Amino acid sequence: MTNVLSVIKTIQEHDVAPCKKKVQKIIYLIQESGEDLGFDYSIHFYGPYSEKLDSEIRYLYNRGDLNMDFTPRGHKLSVDNSLATPPVSSTTQEIIAYFRLKSPSDLELLATVLYIKRAIPNANDKNILNNVLRIKGEKYSEIEINNSIKELKNRHYF
Repeated sequence: MTNVLSVIKTIQEHDVAPCKKKVQKIIYLIQESGEDLGFDYSIHFYGPYSEKLDSEIRYLYNRGDLNMDFTPRGHKLSVDNSLATPPVSSTTQEIIAYFRLKSPSDLELLATVLYIKRAIPNANDKNILNNVLRIKGEKYSEIEINNSIKELKNRHYF
C-alpha cells in the first residue's frame, strides 16, 4: 500500500519539496481516484483537509523520517533519498506526474470542486460553481472554477 512518505518522496523526485497544503490536496486527489490511503477528509479553510493526514505528517516528522522546513510560504516537506519507501502505484505515479506542477492554490480549487461534486453527487456544473463561490467567496473567479470543473471532467473524476 502506498504510504505518505512514498507520496512525498515521489513528488519531490519530480519537483521541489512540496508544502503541506500540496501534499494534502494530492493525497485527496489520489484517494478520489480510487486508491484508499486511509484518510478521511472534510471541508476546511483551504479546501478538503484530513486531520489524520496532518497528524501522520507530524508523527513522521517527530520520528525523524520526514524533514520539514518552516518557510514564510508554508511548511516544505521532504524525505531523505536514502530512506527506503515502498513504490507508489502506477495510478498514484500518474496523478503525481500530472498535478505536481500545480500551485497549492490551484490544487485547493480543484480539490474543493471535487469535494463538492462528491458531496452533492447529482450536482450540475452551475450547482458546483455556486457552492464553490459560497465556500471560497471571491478567492476564485467563475472562469477559474469552470476551468477546474472541465479539468476534473477531462481527468475522469466525474
